[in-house]
Amino acid sequence: MRTMAAPAVESRNGYLESEAAATELSNAINRPLLDLVEQDDKARHAAEGAVPLLRVEPDFHVDWLDSPVGYTEPPRAAGRSFFAPPFHFGWAWHRIDGGAPEAVIIDRPNGVVIFDGRCGPLAPNGRNKFVEIHAGFGVGFRPDRDGVLTATSDRRFMKFYYGVAAHGIGTWAVAEGGTECSIMSEGNWKAGESRKKFRKRVSVNERETFESNLFGDGVMRHMVPVRAGHDYQFNVGAWLFVDNTSAVGQSGALAQVRCEIPIMELTGP
Repeated sequence: MRTMAAPAVESRNGYLESEAAATELSNAINRPLLDLVEQDDKARHAAEGAVPLLRVEPDFHVDWLDSPVGYTEPPRAAGRSFFAPPFHFGWAWHRIDGGAPEAVIIDRPNGVVIFDGRCGPLAPNGRNKFVEIHAGFGVGFRPDRDGVLTATSDRRFMKFYYGVAAHGIGTWAVAEGGTECSIMSEGNWKAGESRKKFRKRVSVNERETFESNLFGDGVMRHMVPVRAGHDYQFNVGAWLFVDNTSAVGQSGALAQVRCEIPIMELTGP
């Protein structure tokens, strides 16, 4: 799992460093104003006063499970294998240097993952750190001769909801998410990709919520050389990330993702 997470962690670390530098610059520019507000009790209470919480999708844990694709696994052809739910295994991970997920549901019989991340005081039950969640399913493969393995996720169906709000001085909030896949072999990452399907960032005195329909994502396909007798895994899933900062004021971000994975295909030696 650590190796599977490494590319996402490395990419996210770059973002966190960039955002930290931008926040430091913003705070430096706003410092005279921040100092004045912090010294004025009435101004500080106004900036940190009651602000409506973000709305959580009320039927997230129930209604979002109601439409599995129900794909039936076809017969195998020579050198080509199709896999339908429940797949070989489910998987999930989140960054431990961030906050814990609000919820993670792995529904293997239907090939559906659902997860929920929240941060900041304006998100109900929001964590005080960023939250990053990844979850999905995988299949295993052990070739009996050397050759090339082609792993394909023909389609994935995704639905998402997000809410972001930032009120006060030097505040911002962000929510984003998407789909991903990887090919692993005995603890080594061989190939993969990550696709960002939504992103929303707000800053001073902005707020937005959005709920998508269930939509399809296109083909993900990767080829790697394989060796006889070695184990390989093809993993397909989805991810989300929420983060915020509050200087003088309040902010928060939440995101909820549902992803259906109806089929995976392996073509090998």
